[in-house]
Amino acid sequence: MDQCQIAIEVVYCAGCGYWRRTTWMLCELMTDIQHLVSDVKLIPDTKGLFEWKVNGDHVFSKAAMGRFPDMDELRELAYARLD
Repeated sequence: MDQCQIAIEVVYCAGCGYWRRTTWMLCELMTDIQHLVSDVKLIPDTKGLFEWKVNGDHVFSKAAMGRFPDMDELRELAYARLD
């Protein structure tokens, strides 16, 4: 797994105050996999978005799910893209 390079992209609504949730979740995720991460993009938006991609694959969409992920769920979704 150590050879794997991971790119994380998060689109979050800055106007909605999602910055703190975004950075907290990213820090939690990075605690375990930072040695595998090659790129992190944080993209502020104003449309209520909270979208997570790992290696270009959507792993979570608040728009599609109608809610925020819990940390364990987001971790599991991201880790599933590592294999």
